Amino acid sequence: MKLKLLSLAVALSFASSTALAKGDKKKDDKKDKTLAEMLEKKTASEGLFNLYQDKKTGETMMVISEANLNKPYVYFAHTVDGVIDAGHVRGAYRETKLIEFRRHFDRIDIISKTPRYKFDPNNAIAKASDANISEAVLASLKIEKEEEGKFALKVDKLFKSEALHKVSPWKRAGDKNASKRFNPGKLDDKKSRILSNRNYTNNLDIVVDYVFKNANPTVRGTQSVTDPRTVSVKVQHSFIELPQNDYQPRKDDARVGYFGQQFDDMTSSEWAPYQDYINRWNLVKKDPSAAISEPVEPITWWIENTTPVEWRETVKEGVLAWNLAFEKAGFKNAIVVKVQPDDAEWDAGDINYNVLRWTSSPRPPFGGYGPSLANPLTGQILGSDIMLEYVFMKNRWMMDSLYSQAASSSAHSHEIASQEGLHCSQGHELQQGMMLANSLATTDIAKKEILEQGLKMLILHEVGHTLGLNHNMKASILWDEKEVHDKAKTQGVLTGSVMDYTPANIAQKGMTQGDYFQDKPGPYDDWAIEYGYSQGLTDATAEAARLESILKRSSEHGLAFGNDADDMRAPGRHIDPRIMIGDMSSNAVAYAKDRMALVNHTFGNLEQTALTEGESYQELLIKANMLFGQYRAQAGVVSRYIGGVYVERDNVGSNTQPYTPVPLAKQKEAMKVLTEYVFAPDALSAMEPLLNKMQHQRRGFSHYGKNEDPKYHAMVLRMQKNVLAQLLHPNVMTRISDTTKYGNEYDVNSFLNDLTAAIFVDAKSASSVSHNVQTEYVKSLIKVAGVAKPSKHDNLAKAAAFKQLQDIQGASLSWGASDAAKAQKAYIDALIDKALKA
Repeated sequence: MKLKLLSLAVALSFASSTALAKGDKKKDDKKDKTLAEMLEKKTASEGLFNLYQDKKTGETMMVISEANLNKPYVYFAHTVDGVIDAGHVRGAYRETKLIEFRRHFDRIDIISKTPRYKFDPNNAIAKASDANISEAVLASLKIEKEEEGKFALKVDKLFKSEALHKVSPWKRAGDKNASKRFNPGKLDDKKSRILSNRNYTNNLDIVVDYVFKNANPTVRGTQSVTDPRTVSVKVQHSFIELPQNDYQPRKDDARVGYFGQQFDDMTSSEWAPYQDYINRWNLVKKDPSAAISEPVEPITWWIENTTPVEWRETVKEGVLAWNLAFEKAGFKNAIVVKVQPDDAEWDAGDINYNVLRWTSSPRPPFGGYGPSLANPLTGQILGSDIMLEYVFMKNRWMMDSLYSQAASSSAHSHEIASQEGLHCSQGHELQQGMMLANSLATTDIAKKEILEQGLKMLILHEVGHTLGLNHNMKASILWDEKEVHDKAKTQGVLTGSVMDYTPANIAQKGMTQGDYFQDKPGPYDDWAIEYGYSQGLTDATAEAARLESILKRSSEHGLAFGNDADDMRAPGRHIDPRIMIGDMSSNAVAYAKDRMALVNHTFGNLEQTALTEGESYQELLIKANMLFGQYRAQAGVVSRYIGGVYVERDNVGSNTQPYTPVPLAKQKEAMKVLTEYVFAPDALSAMEPLLNKMQHQRRGFSHYGKNEDPKYHAMVLRMQKNVLAQLLHPNVMTRISDTTKYGNEYDVNSFLNDLTAAIFVDAKSASSVSHNVQTEYVKSLIKVAGVAKPSKHDNLAKAAAFKQLQDIQGASLSWGASDAAKAQKAYIDALIDKALKA
């Protein structure tokens, strides 16, 4: 028995030893494999960083060299395809940053660090330049094989995670509506996959399909989400080598509007220690001595083969119109346009090609969007794309909802985060304008002209972004309200810049129609391109003087500038009413009055022009909502002039003042327009005959649970509340008082006296619309006065609001007032009593 046990032990020991030996041999074999042997059965993609993909499993390895270590590269992420519900749209530029590959023992770390802070290397404090600045360790990859200065890394986990870029939506702290939003869920790394790559000597693109799972979603999402339990988003990760050239950064300046790179000089003693650079292409003259020269390398645009054939020539003309500005800056044929062949072996997502791309999305997030990718160290633009939505050319309603159901749909609500802070929503503005113009056009020729001009304007605007220009919401003041309709004067240039958001320029009834839209760069655009692209001088002192001589022209009328950072589109935001979207002319109040009168007139004709025998009422519904949207937008434009302050950004020594309150006459004019067109008892009464015809076309059960009737009173009240939100905003009321110390003649009590008189009209003429806004106004005054709850307003505003409440309560009804007027008076008095006794 003992012999048998001993024999068994020896056998087991031998077997174990043999197995260990085999295991060790396998490990030794693996360790002894050369890099070439490890990669020989994988599909190779060689370029900036070599990639090798296993033909059976798809596992991907990346090989980098010592030369790639401790060297900055541009990392860039953009969406190849996605859904708005998950925060992604095709072509969206999402993130740009500088990264480095650094070795840490047996690992390669991917590090991101901000380049914002600059130090004079000759200053001893530069030795502490990394103090209190956090580097981001995005990923740490194990070195699978090191050989002759090369490092093999497994990268599947890197790209199937959110290490390089957060693909899922960011959670916002204190977001009370989070539970109402679509939640794509958690990233499923088992279903996510690397789809493709493009490898060049100077850049690498890797496309990854990210799959998210949510077993029990509480919000279903839109119809563009096939199944809310699983959502797919395709993102491209690009690694780009910094260009090696003699590109000279050009400084940014507050007087002209470019996107750019911001740097803080940490060793400077200047009052404004900034070294900010504009984003621009590296455009260099072939013949530097020539006044006008072709560039060494032009900016080449490709029209994607998805572009409708009938509009390709118009798109091309819109792009090439920018050459007018470049010629004035010394360049001939600075921009060229080509059409992508149907058999092209490259796709539109390739950063080596600048492409005008078209989509037709279920929920268009924009009409056009023109981002660019720039070197974070210098501002040199490396590539760009323009995304265009086909719906821009059609009659489909682009908003989330309709005004007539008392929804807050607005062209201005389509601002979503992007590389530049905002997605451009110019396409939404233009589409509404084209729909209005088409509603008034009587011939097919006129309708074609509207489409061509509108499309050219959109292309001009988005190409402007890709040249580095940001918005200019002040450019609309070029002509007055009469001149802007005179083709002989405007000659296709309606504003100082195509970078503004302006309405379709439609003449009021009885006036000759001018240009509907702008079809060439304006004087500001010419000037901005001259500053950004004109050939620089080699002597730094002479170059600084040359650029300053250009910038000194900023006070000229046609060169007015103010961008999104200053515009007043949201109630209480910023101060200059001329820096506003949707306005037109140097007398925007008069232009707005004409536009509202035009809308009322058009309402009166809509039954004749928007109803077709045998068709549904959908056309009338959409046109009525579009007209109301135009009306509402102009009411907002007018409201900004009350308590407004004109802002100029000239440097010291110019003939202008930084701040000048809007003159009393202009504020009074604005109040008169609001009285007649927003708060009057018959405001929008021209729309009333259409209400019983504003019917949605039924589609199955699509309006299940929603009453489809037009909510007229709520619709009008939303417009009035939007105006009141501006007029009674704490910022506005405080500014009204503050500006009396430097020129404003419209004090807060005078302003509220006029506003109360506009809203509390004689009881006999008051309508249900009047009663509705009166109640809202009193509730707002109670909040301002702070008699029921603490107020955010200053003491002067509180006192002025309190007086208005007393005056309203003390007013008596005229003899013979209706029961509705008596009921309204009793209710208003009760509201005030309750607030005062709280």
